[in-house]
Amino acid sequence: MVSRSRWQRPLTRWQLLLGAEGLLLILLGLLGLVNAGWQAGGATVLVVFHLNTAHSVLLLIAGALALVAAPWRRGVALFAAVQMVGGVMLFVYGTAESTAGEGRTPFLLHPAENFLHAGLAVLGFIILCGVESTPRPVRPRRMVPRH
Repeated sequence: MVSRSRWQRPLTRWQLLLGAEGLLLILLGLLGLVNAGWQAGGATVLVVFHLNTAHSVLLLIAGALALVAAPWRRGVALFAAVQMVGGVMLFVYGTAESTAGEGRTPFLLHPAENFLHAGLAVLGFIILCGVESTPRPVRPRRMVPRH
């Protein structure tokens, strides 16, 4: 039987993808905080995103939770499921609020942020499907002696 190294296992790839996503979310949140200057009001433009302090803190929290969940299979599956559902909810909410006018929410969501949430929801779905399709490790059964 050929043994695989830890990095060649299929589950590890999904864990690395979630870890990379967590690092990118933390980076985006930190850049948003630096550019916003910790102001509560208007949003600053960062590439295509209009990030304010509240949205940057939300990205930081999501990135930190992704890094915390990445080492464990159940953590990856749970985080991916929550990200999938939360991303869809934020996309629908942000799209509905953007049609009602700006300034109604503390996040000041624009179309770029709405599509960021939709993309994160799709990524959560892909990671969840990938983690759940990998075979689970089989533990040897303990033999109970007969009396």
